[in-house]
Amino acid sequence: MCIMALDVGDRRVGVAISDPTELLARRLMIITRTNDRSDIQEVLRLVQKHAPGKVIVGLPLLLNGDEGQQAQKVRGFCSLLCTGGLAIPLEMVDERFSTATAREYMHQNVRRKRNGAKQHDDAMAAAVILQNYLDEKPERYA
Repeated sequence: MCIMALDVGDRRVGVAISDPTELLARRLMIITRTNDRSDIQEVLRLVQKHAPGKVIVGLPLLLNGDEGQQAQKVRGFCSLLCTGGLAIPLEMVDERFSTATAREYMHQNVRRKRNGAKQHDDAMAAAVILQNYLDEKPERYA
């Protein structure tokens, strides 16, 4: 079974998914936010399509580990997602430095679009969050 990860921002939600063995994460897509209702419906549609066993959501803690305003917004989104029909477990995980890691990776490995426009790193940040989560899981194979 796979795991889905979300990097929830004010303008976009990055989505990533693991392989069925839960060893590797990959970018899936970016949801451009319009309003809570349609954003939640799009996430639920992706959950139905990909059938993950769990959804991981990056919680943007402050450097000292406290929760700031953005973390509260993410908690609110997760609450709406759970009350909106998410029928699988949702887990929030520390996402500090995931966006910076994603930006560094993209800077080194992804070329700009042909017109020079900046590519958004939200889905890559979701993949970083998910890969960190997968890497920290206890070994399943002894």
